[in-house]
Amino acid sequence: MGEFETKEEREFENAKTDTEEVLDDAGEELEDAGDKVKAGAKAVANKIADPDKDLDSEYQKEKIEEKMD
Repeated sequence: MGEFETKEEREFENAKTDTEEVLDDAGEELEDAGDKVKAGAKAVANKIADPDKDLDSEYQKEKIEEKMD
């Protein structure tokens, strides 16, 4: 049809773009969740190794390190 698209083709392209954006957002959120789980696990391990450490401080430290990686 040349450079003219049908309404259905435009709707399909818009839906495809919307889906790709949602998947990108979901991937970023999943990666963030994974980083938080890793940071939490490391913080707990540090707390077990040294019971005098503050768990929240350790978690915050590990979370920052995970974001840097």
